[in-house]
Amino acid sequence: MEDFSSRVKRFRELCGLTQLEVARKLDVSPAAVGAWENNRSRPRLDKLEKLAELLGTTAYDLLNGNEPMRARPSSVLVPLLGTTHMGEFSDEDECDRMVEVPASVVEAHPGGFCVHADGECMNNRYPSDSVLFIDPHMQPFDGCAVLAETEQYQSIVRKYSKGSTALMLSPDSHSDAFDDIIVRADDAPVKLKGVVVWYQAEKDVR
Repeated sequence: MEDFSSRVKRFRELCGLTQLEVARKLDVSPAAVGAWENNRSRPRLDKLEKLAELLGTTAYDLLNGNEPMRARPSSVLVPLLGTTHMGEFSDEDECDRMVEVPASVVEAHPGGFCVHADGECMNNRYPSDSVLFIDPHMQPFDGCAVLAETEQYQSIVRKYSKGSTALMLSPDSHSDAFDDIIVRADDAPVKLKGVVVWYQAEKDVR
């Protein structure tokens, strides 16, 4: 059965476009287009709609082919993969729960996942006991909140900013008790696991 990646390739070839031409028209890398056609990732919602327009089809047809249109659900169950920290650190726990996330959020950020976050160092943005939805494919930008792994801490949420010589992961808290994490070129690298794009207080999660 034809899947999303096969449909993208078929429509592209029908339009007589190369992967490089599609990449240029959508302002993405050729590697991104290759990943779409090899079923390694899917475009964000804004790029998906532009891709469909370029290929003379619709986003729905690219995603679903000839399957009949169904009523759009208001929410989608997303796996809660584990815990992370927004303050003091302890060993991360594994989870096997599912969390209801608005369908529009999941559609805009395919491949996203949830983590349970606890702590006070990001309480200007998120309650101390929250579920965060992470987009692992989104490029971080100055001021966004990211889920990261450092040499010292397995999993942490911080505000992201990058200068010419250093990466800074900063708290965004009512308290001044938390320090910046500054990573320079000769330090151990930081693994960015994704950008926080949605949250909900844990007590409201069903």
